[in-house]
Amino acid sequence: MTFGSFGIKTGKTYAVAQPIAVKEVWKILVSCESGNDSLRQMTQANAIALLLCLLRKETAVGAEKAVQVPHYDKLEALRREIYRNPAKDWYIQDICEQLCISRPYFHKIYLAAFGTTCTQDVIESRIAYAKEILAQTDDAVFDVSQKCGFETDVYFMRQFKRHTGMTPTAYRRIFRQENQNAKKIKDADKK
Repeated sequence: MTFGSFGIKTGKTYAVAQPIAVKEVWKILVSCESGNDSLRQMTQANAIALLLCLLRKETAVGAEKAVQVPHYDKLEALRREIYRNPAKDWYIQDICEQLCISRPYFHKIYLAAFGTTCTQDVIESRIAYAKEILAQTDDAVFDVSQKCGFETDVYFMRQFKRHTGMTPTAYRRIFRQENQNAKKIKDADKK
């Protein structure tokens, strides 16, 4: 069974090259509670269409990469694991030994498969996890850095600012302000 004209099979797990993009679109889709009905429906429809386009692109790209890039299935599984367990200590040498390939060859095929390095994926997954923790808890920045697998809070703050354009504390403050504003709008719509 396929989903509409997109050629996406239901009941199948897809690995995506842009998991953070998919996650952000999913957040938009899930958070579409406020606003008038037509605006909400249009936002939801656009978010669903964007998700389907991302998946369709990934199925086409994934099939092509599986043929072109050696060990693609193993790399894809590794990438899923990195995003599932961002706090884990990911050592490139250990990964290379598990795959029985050299370090330079690993870097070459990982980059060919995903357009980024494994190290960047680890950092991206940790930043995404940090955003969740910052949004949901009052944990100190040092504690957040430790939970996300960063060796020091200084390195964590540097990477966070490089990837988001703001400090972890500023991100938390802005996220909470946006949530409060959305809640006010939602409450106003109910009246």
